[in-house]
Amino acid sequence: MASLARRESKRRHEAARYFQEHVQAVYQKLDLIDRFDDPTLTVMSDGTGQIYLPSQSAFQRLTPHSPPAGIVFLDGSFLTVKEIFRYDYAHEDDTRPRIMLSEFSYHYHIPHRAFFFRYDHHPEVGDPATHPPYHLHVGCWHAGDDKLSALPRFAVAPVTLEAVLDLIERDFLRPSEFV
Repeated sequence: MASLARRESKRRHEAARYFQEHVQAVYQKLDLIDRFDDPTLTVMSDGTGQIYLPSQSAFQRLTPHSPPAGIVFLDGSFLTVKEIFRYDYAHEDDTRPRIMLSEFSYHYHIPHRAFFFRYDHHPEVGDPATHPPYHLHVGCWHAGDDKLSALPRFAVAPVTLEAVLDLIERDFLRPSEFV
């Protein structure tokens, strides 16, 4: 019984540490950020966790006309985040458990340009022939659109929140524009 309690405690500890690493990655970009909404972190005793930024309900209601939420940058663009993860062994022969992402979505939205991109990984959805497990959506919308386009889907390699933040800083945010 004590061993089970230790394993659950270790899983919660590792999930909290993983979450703290994300918070640190965001704090490293504070000079570009106007607002950082409260994230939602849920961790189950089996090591499964969920991170939503700003919240699960806000993330699921995202449309072309959504107000800025999540990580809101100085230019009014914003990034919302969803990660489903598990602290466990990736393979039977592994000697150490680790955080494994089973699903993610990093959605960057530029309202004043009517533009978005979103990195997704949700392997349980769609036909792998037309819906690659790791993919990128890129698109624009028009005045009357009430939904963001699901096509095209570009196959990509796995990404991390830190890599997406670096991409946004490098390719979309120009600190000289804010002066």
